[in-house]
Amino acid sequence: MPSNTTARDESGDGIPRWAATAGRHTFWQRLTATGARLFCSAADPNKEAEPSWRVRQHVLRDYHATNLAAARTVSEELVRAGFNTGDVPYGYRARRVRVTPAGRRPRWRTRLLIEPVEASTVRMIFLWRGEDRLSTTEIRRRLAVSRYPAPLDPETGEPGVWTVAMVRSILRNPKYLGRQVWGRTHHGKPTPRADWVWSQVWVHPPLVTAEEFAAANRHSWRVATPPTGNDDAAPSDRKRAA
Repeated sequence: MPSNTTARDESGDGIPRWAATAGRHTFWQRLTATGARLFCSAADPNKEAEPSWRVRQHVLRDYHATNLAAARTVSEELVRAGFNTGDVPYGYRARRVRVTPAGRRPRWRTRLLIEPVEASTVRMIFLWRGEDRLSTTEIRRRLAVSRYPAPLDPETGEPGVWTVAMVRSILRNPKYLGRQVWGRTHHGKPTPRADWVWSQVWVHPPLVTAEEFAAANRHSWRVATPPTGNDDAAPSDRKRAA
């Protein structure tokens, strides 16, 4: 969920080289980049070698796989080192830091700092969900009525409006626990939590505790809580003491 202060981490480390250069490199340049060498027929040494469709697909597939694996390695290293990748979560703002890896040129990375107003909104969302057991629809309504600042529109950069999808995205983001995490989805589908890549320690101020996060995600995190029927059903008689 993009923050109102900085909507995107623009380090660019997660972009595979083949994707960044798509449309600018010819097939022959890609073959050269992989170290491949093509040989023409011995009967006509002056004839330019023309690889078959099968050979070209095989080379390109290996080239893409190699670059994707390298991009994944870079992303995992960044996360384990505590740097943010992707969107800056709502409730935080980005702090750019300059690092110099051994044997490489200096690079800019992103750490997360608390944005106080947004952070208080995040805490309220978790309180409403975890303690009051409000539905995401009711939480969205309360946020809109009380005029809590909504995340920026990622397309325009202008203040957006609260949606149920935004509320769910905040509730499910484990970065609010104070650690970086990567690999929660693959090709748009959720991945097992055991496959997520985490930073080793707290790397930015947490906005919620592990207990509060688990209470707000009691089904997906398999937390033992009293049954309440429908997960999104708002209680009729349970009120939080002011």
